[in-house]
Amino acid sequence: MKKLITLAVAAALVAPMAASAETTLYGRLSTAVVTGDDDTDRAWDVETGTTRIGVKGGEDLGGGLKAIFQAEWSFTSDDGPGASTVGGLGNRLAYVGLSGGFGTVALGRQWTPYYGSVNKTDIFENAKSTNGANDYYIGLVRTGKAVAYVSPNFNGLQAKVAVIADRATGLGTDDGVDGYNISLDYNNGPISVGASILEAKDTFTNDRWGVGASYNFGMFKLIAQYEDKDDIAGAGAADSWAVGGEVYFGNNTVKLVYGQMDPDGGDELDVWGVGLDHNFSKATKVYVEYTDSDNDSTIDSNQLAIGLRHDF
Repeated sequence: MKKLITLAVAAALVAPMAASAETTLYGRLSTAVVTGDDDTDRAWDVETGTTRIGVKGGEDLGGGLKAIFQAEWSFTSDDGPGASTVGGLGNRLAYVGLSGGFGTVALGRQWTPYYGSVNKTDIFENAKSTNGANDYYIGLVRTGKAVAYVSPNFNGLQAKVAVIADRATGLGTDDGVDGYNISLDYNNGPISVGASILEAKDTFTNDRWGVGASYNFGMFKLIAQYEDKDDIAGAGAADSWAVGGEVYFGNNTVKLVYGQMDPDGGDELDVWGVGLDHNFSKATKVYVEYTDSDNDSTIDSNQLAIGLRHDF
């Protein structure tokens, strides 16, 4: 009887601790049949989309403080004949942090504030083959060695700051810092507006700034963005802009985007894409996407992808 009472008391003490910690396994499988044409040759292939797997979660530390973490890897589903295993894992995200009334502080490899605030037209996210629809984007997507802070949300207004350590030589040169990234976002109902500045040092080659905005009218959404990067160490200056939209009807979404990237002293790049998603459920969709990329001095190329995506 005493042993039973002891076990019951121990279980009662452990249960709240277990309930305060949470871990979620999630992922995505996306694969498409792709055909492409560069004016000289047409070929088809089976290609991996934005396939990934990850774990994320947190632990309630009490007093309104919470530990958070996320680790995410990319992998492939398009290895050639005879392959017994998929390709190696690619490191997408790996960070740990603390969250509370003060906001959130995270350390490690994570999304840049610039990407989340500016790249509003990145709507062709289904397949690797359609990433060409976003070739005009001149910002950074993710970065390692980052210390980031996200402020609390003040009636839709939120600030993000990231300091990126020297990715080439660590603390061996200057102050060991590659760049600073500051963003400000406003999200309120149908409207979303963001602006960001990235100051480059050391192994980064360009200072960048950009703005992005979208407005959801219910049946459709309009999107626009503009970016500018300065020339540092002969890397080349450039500016870019893009407009896009989504139309919703039933379980379907039609997507359209057009963008330009104009480098100083280089050839202008024109990119457009159109796509259709049909959602069988919240987790499964089939998609058709067509993209066209035209550079003034090179061959015009286009690509058609028909694929299936499942999120879990």
